[in-house]
Amino acid sequence: MAGTGLLAASIAVLMGTVAIFVWRVRDPIWVRDARLTQNASPVSSLLMLVFGALVTALVLALGVFWIATGHTVVGWAMVCLAATALSHVSVGAWIRRRPLP
Repeated sequence: MAGTGLLAASIAVLMGTVAIFVWRVRDPIWVRDARLTQNASPVSSLLMLVFGALVTALVLALGVFWIATGHTVVGWAMVCLAATALSHVSVGAWIRRRPLP
């Protein structure tokens, strides 16, 4: 029962995160401000992007491991959390590629 709640919460977090990102990236002022923030400290923002990608890969690998060992609900919850992290990394990389205003 707790595993099902974890999976439902993971799916809700994934859907909420993607919905917020879709809403925010359509706002050019938010995108400009995010790009200026990343440009203010380019090394640390790049390190955080790389760290986020590594954590995403680790969570995905852990989710696949849990699925392979028979703990499917927890594994799929981890895969959903990895997809959430991937959306964060993707938006960060997309903003980083935008030209400076």
